Parts: sequence; C-alpha cells; structure tokens
Amino acid sequence: MTSDKASPNNLASPNKRSLRPPAPQSDSATTRWLLIMILALVGAMQLSRIVQVQSSTGDSPLLSANDRSRWCTIAALAVNGSYEIDDILEIRDPQTRRRNWYTIDLVQHRGADGRQHFYSSKPPLLPTLYSGIYWGLRSLTGATLMGEPFVVVRTMLALVNLLPLMLFWWLWLRWLENEQLGVWTTLTLACFLVFGTYLTTFVNTLNNHLPAAIAVGISLWCLHKIAIQGERRWLWFCLCGLTTSFGAANELPALSWVAAAGAMLLFVDWRKTLLGYAPALLPVAIAFFATNFAAHGELVPAYGHRSLGPRIGTLAIEASPNLLELELSQVRQELSTLELPCSSSAVLRKARRPEVFELWDPLTQVRLGLKRDEAGSAIGVYEWDDWYDYPGSYWTNDRKQGVDRGEPNQAKYVFHSLLGHHGIFSLTPFWLLAVGGFLAICRIRPEVGFFKNYQLLLAGAIVATSLVSIGFYLTRPLEDRNYGGVSSGFRWAFWLIPLWFWLAVAQLRTISTPSKRMLVIGLLAISVFSASFAWRNPWTSPWIMQLGQYCGWWSY
Repeated sequence: MTSDKASPNNLASPNKRSLRPPAPQSDSATTRWLLIMILALVGAMQLSRIVQVQSSTGDSPLLSANDRSRWCTIAALAVNGSYEIDDILEIRDPQTRRRNWYTIDLVQHRGADGRQHFYSSKPPLLPTLYSGIYWGLRSLTGATLMGEPFVVVRTMLALVNLLPLMLFWWLWLRWLENEQLGVWTTLTLACFLVFGTYLTTFVNTLNNHLPAAIAVGISLWCLHKIAIQGERRWLWFCLCGLTTSFGAANELPALSWVAAAGAMLLFVDWRKTLLGYAPALLPVAIAFFATNFAAHGELVPAYGHRSLGPRIGTLAIEASPNLLELELSQVRQELSTLELPCSSSAVLRKARRPEVFELWDPLTQVRLGLKRDEAGSAIGVYEWDDWYDYPGSYWTNDRKQGVDRGEPNQAKYVFHSLLGHHGIFSLTPFWLLAVGGFLAICRIRPEVGFFKNYQLLLAGAIVATSLVSIGFYLTRPLEDRNYGGVSSGFRWAFWLIPLWFWLAVAQLRTISTPSKRMLVIGLLAISVFSASFAWRNPWTSPWIMQLGQYCGWWSY
C-alpha cells in the first residue's frame, strides 16, 4: 500500500551535493515583496494592452482571422443559439461597410436543416465555454457584441485571458519563492516568466494557446506537488487529470502530455492514478466531443475533414482527363442508377486537391466528389468530406499567401522552426537553459532507484512530450508547414512553455558566477524583446522574419 506521504525528492535539494543553506529571512521577505511588485506591474501592463486593443483599421477590437473565427461562434451562439456563422460573417460596419467579422478560418458542410452552412474551423469547446461568460456579462451589463463590441471584447479578454494567466503566474511565483533559490535566481526566473514568453504576448487576443499552456502549467504544478514534494492528496491527482485533458482539448499534441503525466503518476501511486487521475480526464473529453457533435453533427473535429470521403459508387463514363468536359446529363443518368438524385441545376468545379472535382447541386444542397481511377476507365464517386474546399475558400493553392503556402523544403522548415525566423531557440534563447536543465538533472545521482527518482522521471516525461509534439509539427505535409501562419512566434509550441520553464529552473540554480549571470541576462533580454515585439498585435510576423525580409535574406 502506497503511503499518503512519500519521502521527499525535492527539486530544490536533489542530493547532498546540491544542498544549499536557506536564504536569510531578510532576503526571503525582500524576494516576496519584489515578486508581488512584479506581478502587480505586469498585471497592470497587460490590462493596459487589453483596454486599448483594436484592429489596424481602428473599427474593430478583433485582431486577426484566427480570433475572429472564435468570436463568430460566440456571437452565433448568443444571437442564434447555433454554431452556424453565415449571418455573422456578413455583418458590415455601418460607416466603412467593412465585414469586420469575416474570417478565412472557415469550414462549410451540410447542417441539420439539409443546407450548406459556414462554421468556425476551430474546435467548439472553448468558444462554447466563453459564450456562457458572455451571456453572463450581457445579462449583468446589457452590453452586446454587436452593439458595444469594444466594451464586450475587452472585458471578456480580461476575464478569460488575463485573470487565468495571473493565477498561473501567482502559482509559479509562489513555487519559485518556496524553492529558496536566492534573490538573483528567483527574480531572473520571475522576469522571464511574466515578460519573456509568448504567453504574455497573446493576452490581448482570443486564442487556444493561452488556456492550453495555463492548463498544462497547473497540471505540472500538481505533478511537482505529488512526485517531488510528496503530497499524495487525491485532489492533486484529480486536478492533474482535469487540467491535462483540458490542455489536450485545446492543443491536440498535448495528448502526449496526458500520456506522459499519467505514466509517471503510475510509478508514484498507481491506485490514485487509476481512481483519481484517469476518471478526471473524462469530463473534458466528454465536453469536447459533445460540443463538436452539437456544432457539426459528428464526433470528428473540423480539422479531420480535409479530403475526399468514402467511395460510394462508380460512373462508367469515357471522358478526357479534364472532368469539367463531362456531359452533365450523362452524369445525372449514371448517378440515378446509384440512387443519388441530381437536378439539372448541378454544376462541376475543380477542387483544390489534384485530379478531384466537385459536383454541386444547389437544389438538393448535395456535394459529391468525382475522381478518375488510375486506370482511367471509370470515375469514382465519393462523399464530399473536404470542408475547407468551397467556392471562395482561402485554403486553395491559388489563394493562399505568404507562409500559408507551406515550406516545400523540409530541412529548411525544421531549421527555421528551431533556429531561424520562427525559431523556438532563436526567438527565445532562454530555452537553451531548459536543455541545460535536463542535462543537469541527468547528472544527479540520488540514493534511490531509477523508478523512484521522480525528478529524473518528470524531466524525462517533459523531454519525451516535447520531442513527440515538436516532431509532430515538423513532419507535417506541405500544406501544414506554415509555421503556424502569420504569428509572432512558433505558436504551436506555446503550450510547452510551462514544461520548459520547469527544466530551466534546474539549470539556473547552478549558475552563480558573474560572467554566466551576464550571459543569462543577455538570453533574457532577447527573449523579452521577442515577446514584446508584437505588443499591439500578436498576429504579426516575428522580428527575425521581418528583418530577413527587409535585408532580402528570404521572401514569402
């Protein structure tokens, strides 16, 4: 039977060689007040950003197609009680006549009424939760998204972005204080945490990266309490499961963290893992699939619909490779034998996938895919399942612009994602300390067996999660090799920030010489510059990319 209080394996004192005397009381008090001051200052700065948020045209508080897509869902749920956003997209500013709600992050498919509708391409769980907060705000104040968009959006951003992030910062600053790292180390880490990461950058826009990172950070905080500090309370196991699952609901590759955290907890206390951590995963998973079904009528998220669906028949028609030359009367006749009704209003158009054509019947609102067999003797008929392909879609080769076209050179993509214009280490070189932290933990030889060395197990879980996640993004097909689109950093890695921060602490605690500290300050300064560069709008290209374009090093 596992004891409720395990022997501590504290990160602050992993073995006798790294034991340090506690900081003097005066230093502890000074550090605490400095941390409080830093938290208050950064909170005020971020609130100032939020209350000034507006688009480049000045007539909207929405900054990009990405956040507009989520706001469209919130507005549609509030106005129509539906996830269909067709009407929201067409709303125009009364003075400028701009469609301030229009977004390219759309999918189109047949709705419950049998008609084709537009939907946000983003998973609906987060906007659904936020729509509840908006409903409460509207009920209390009478302010609406359509009537007072600046008031509502800015208030919502303070509630759903800044307040949770402040809680996240407070938890980790308290942890830093309790680790008794010394004044310089604690303040350096605190400054990096609140000023030097891209979580700070994305406070003034609605996005999935911030809640995912906060959830992962809280789950790591729980793991540290359970494994390193030996607090085996049921609450921490349940909270860890709830937050890891919420992180994965907002960032699909964070499923690797769900698995890694669960595997580590099995070594710590298998009973509480199976009866506490595992069941706590279910509420978020159920909510994720339930909201997806409510929005799209099925469990597979929108990003799982990007190609032809199942083959449902064959047209025995001789035709040229260009299916646009087909006689539609002959196509209708062949489809009738397959019991697929097709009216005389049906039209053919070339789809975005090679050699694929769409048969669209506006009368029945049915879309079918046509593709010639490799032998060329017949034409396959498929259910239409490419929700990103519709007339006017941005996500076609002839419409996509800049980095959205994808990077053809795989090696070049890997380089720029890690060390280049979107580089994890070039934009935030402070993460080099995370690499050093992992190596420092590996060099520790505690007087316990490998599977009881929870500090090393946790570090290994973080590294394994990072490799799986980053590897997933770096090996994507051409259309997905776009660095996360127009964004001030490699945003797909933002949810890993709390995990890497934990590793960086292990390295920074070993640095004491003036020369090394100056080097750390340099890494911190560059990281803060990168995070602050997109102060007004996070949905802009990184400074390294803009510098390279100005100098002619690359063009997109």
